[in-house]
Amino acid sequence: MIISHKYKFIFLKTKKTAGTSVEISLSRYCGDSDIITPISPDDEKIRAKLGKYPQNYNIGSTKFYNHIPANKIKSLIGDDIWSTYYKFCFDRNPWDKVISLYYYSGNSEKQSFEKYLEQEKYKGAYNFPIYTLNHQPAVDYLGKYESLESDLKSICDHIGLPFDGWLPKAKGDFRKNRQSYRTQYNENQTRIIKQFFQKEIDLLGYKF
Repeated sequence: MIISHKYKFIFLKTKKTAGTSVEISLSRYCGDSDIITPISPDDEKIRAKLGKYPQNYNIGSTKFYNHIPANKIKSLIGDDIWSTYYKFCFDRNPWDKVISLYYYSGNSEKQSFEKYLEQEKYKGAYNFPIYTLNHQPAVDYLGKYESLESDLKSICDHIGLPFDGWLPKAKGDFRKNRQSYRTQYNENQTRIIKQFFQKEIDLLGYKF
C-alpha cells in the first residue's frame, strides 16, 4: 500500500493482482514523507536495489499494512486526504485469481485443488472489502489485472506521475501449471467460485 503526498494518490493493494510488482515500481517515485508499507523479505530485496524501503507506516500505536482495506485507511488519514487524493487498485478474474492463490500458498504440493476448495481457502483471494465502503466502490479507478499495464499507464498519466512502464517480476514463480484456469475447474467448482465472488464478478463483468 502506498500513500503519496508528492503525487496525491493512494494505491490500495489487493491480493493476487500483481500488487507487489506495482508497489515496488511506484515506490521509486515516492518522496520522503510518503507512506510505503512493508512487503515480504524477498520482495524487499528487489526494492532495496532501487534505494527504496518501507517508510512512515507507523502512526502511534496503529500502522498501515500490506492489504489494509479502504475503511481503515480512511480512518487513519482522515476525510480531507481521503476525499482529495486519487485512489486506485486492481482486481482479477476470480477463477484465475483462486488458481494463482492455490499455487502461491504452496497448497499444490500438499493437497489437490478439489480439497483446497472444500476447505474454502479460496476466500483468501476476496478483494471486494479492500476497495469498497458500505459495499460500494471507494476508489477512483478500479483497474483489471488483465489490462494492468495499460490501466496503470492511464492512472499515472492522470496523476502526473512519469511512469516508465517498468514492473518487476515479483511472486511470479510459484505457479507451475500455466494452463488456462478454465482447464482446472469442473462444473461444481466453477459454481462455487461464482457464488462466493459474485460481487466482484458483477462489478467488473468477469465471466468464466
